[in-house]
Amino acid sequence: MADRIKVLIVDDNEETRDGTQRLLEYEDNIEIVGFAENGLVAIEQVKELDPDVVLMDINMPVMDGLTATQQLKHEAPRTQVIIVSVQDDAHYLKEAFRAGAADFVAKPITSAELAQAIERAYQRIPETPVRPEAGPAPAPPPGYQVPRPLHQGHVIGVLGPKGGVGKTLVAVNLGVGMAQAARDKKVLIVDGNLFFGDIGVFLNTRGQYSVADVAVMTGEPEGLDAESLEGVVVPHESGVKLLVAPPNPADVPSVSSEMMVKLFNFLKTQYDYVIVDTAPSFDDVLVAAIRAADRLVVVTTPTMPALKDTRILFSELAAAEYEMEHILLLLNQVAANNRITAEQIGNFLGRPVALEIPLDPLADETVNRGAPLIKQDARRAPAVRPLAELVQMVRQSIEAVPEAAEETLSEESHPKRGLFGLLGRS
Repeated sequence: MADRIKVLIVDDNEETRDGTQRLLEYEDNIEIVGFAENGLVAIEQVKELDPDVVLMDINMPVMDGLTATQQLKHEAPRTQVIIVSVQDDAHYLKEAFRAGAADFVAKPITSAELAQAIERAYQRIPETPVRPEAGPAPAPPPGYQVPRPLHQGHVIGVLGPKGGVGKTLVAVNLGVGMAQAARDKKVLIVDGNLFFGDIGVFLNTRGQYSVADVAVMTGEPEGLDAESLEGVVVPHESGVKLLVAPPNPADVPSVSSEMMVKLFNFLKTQYDYVIVDTAPSFDDVLVAAIRAADRLVVVTTPTMPALKDTRILFSELAAAEYEMEHILLLLNQVAANNRITAEQIGNFLGRPVALEIPLDPLADETVNRGAPLIKQDARRAPAVRPLAELVQMVRQSIEAVPEAAEETLSEESHPKRGLFGLLGRS
């Protein structure tokens, strides 16, 4: 691949084309190789200039951006298209990804945001040449129904009774560890804390679209499809993909428990393992995660406030008729001089402690660097080996149950009792 990213700008407005060029003129790794005023000209320019990335407007005469994107997907599959539009809503977002776009950015946009989007799209270019597709597949015969996929992935919810117990650190490192341990499996980490989620910070990754945007798509008539999902998940170098939290709590759309259950059920069909980092509060996302989860990892610390709240959490899970044998209790931040034993904690909570993770001086350092703790040197980071053990425990727990016995929850099959039952009702 060339050192500089070759970019083609497509917009019917000359001032907009010039403005976009000015936004990128100080980016040393980006080269503007051409311009086009509509989709038809863009297709010819792509054939002639072979750009890495196309910045494509939607509403243009002669041929609109979505039609051109769809055609380029077949004729020039190596070239990545970023849809650039003033229409910033879920409908246009989904249509863009359905057409084959690598990303969708809304105007107005800063130079830094645009450059980051171009770099993300560039990373999607395959290392080996991709042959153009011969054409669309033939339509199925009338009455044909797509068979239900035999494979269903697994949702693992990571819960904590309060903030500060290390729940996000556990969720992130569990996801990265699952991707390392099973490289043939697809792993997704979902930030279930819509207002103050931090999985992107923990992995030094940002996404333009969030889990809330995807959840809203499930409520639309067309629903959510694989192309739209693939366009909004954020890849990480560890092999996992992320659905991050909204960047601004003020912009979080209204997301119901039903939307989140639909989302989790759909994610099961696309990924082998879906790790959900929940918020430390009884909200709709937590309810949906519990309704969809095949396993729960409950994270607590050996402090009385955390243990008291954990006991309340277990009481609510029992009232919600969740299968308690599918819960792993994890004791985090255990100091060497801790006076409360795991056995005493298990007796207090009525659940045995499955695993202890020691207080690790490198934990905060790795978070500040955006580096997974589980990938550090175990000789310097005492939490690494227990985190790796947690990965194996979760995998063995899931794989011990035949896949046919794991059923995707319907929107109606939620608990009827307890606080979760109340939150789950529409």
